[in-house]
Amino acid sequence: MTHDPPTLRQLLHDGRQQLEQAGDETARLDAEVLLRHLLSIDRATLYARLPDPAPPDTVERYRDLIARRAAGEPVAYITGHREFMGLDFLVDRRVLIPRPETEYLVEWALAWLRERGGDRLVVDVGTGSGAIAVSLAAHADDPALRVVGSDRSLDALRVAAINRDRLAPGRVALVAGDLLSWCRPGIDLVLANLPYLRPDQAHAGIAWEPAVALYAGETGFGLYEQLLPQVAQRLRPRGAVGCEIDPSQRAIALATARSHFPTARITVRPDLAGLDRYLIIETD
Repeated sequence: MTHDPPTLRQLLHDGRQQLEQAGDETARLDAEVLLRHLLSIDRATLYARLPDPAPPDTVERYRDLIARRAAGEPVAYITGHREFMGLDFLVDRRVLIPRPETEYLVEWALAWLRERGGDRLVVDVGTGSGAIAVSLAAHADDPALRVVGSDRSLDALRVAAINRDRLAPGRVALVAGDLLSWCRPGIDLVLANLPYLRPDQAHAGIAWEPAVALYAGETGFGLYEQLLPQVAQRLRPRGAVGCEIDPSQRAIALATARSHFPTARITVRPDLAGLDRYLIIETD
């Protein structure tokens, strides 16, 4: 006895229900994204096809993807894609998944560069997937802009190279190195979204991501304490620094920055949720 295949509507309903039972707070969206990924179609096409029978090879494959998501695996790792600054980045478990809040660093950097123009050198420290460096190069107005992405993880740099070649070919140099130890003075702008969590901040939502990209010692600010004096030695006059930090680090971030940049304009700016998220340093 054979059974008719479920419709796409039923398949989507079952997937959402399974994710809801697993405690997925974005079950509806995740179920839809996974089905669209599997079928390689956009949202409008999916909804137009909901009454159609699911293709024979889709049912089990979709159920497998739903099971992975129900087990906690991030959607971005399942699909291999994450949108950032309107660009389609490839991601996998070698790199941190780009977050929307990090887009502020790129937007701020683009505005800073537009005000100054000229041949500028920007270094994205801890580039990971290349989200910051590649987005900056892809959206920059000035073709003379020089962008470097550095990381101590060779695995991360391999992912960044794929994204660079897809989204900003020839616009970003990638360097293997620890923070700025590889770099000579002469940088105009430093951007960094370094690991900034404490071990006690671990939770299930980030369990699949590489620990080396998340945690930075007991205070979570350890890598920035190493980076900022290196920046002070390498930043050109009238340069700037933009870093993403944990909201709990506002006081230590300001104190550390002031100790290395005593005459600079230093602020900690909020993200869209009102949380202290970005350390901004602008030198004279």
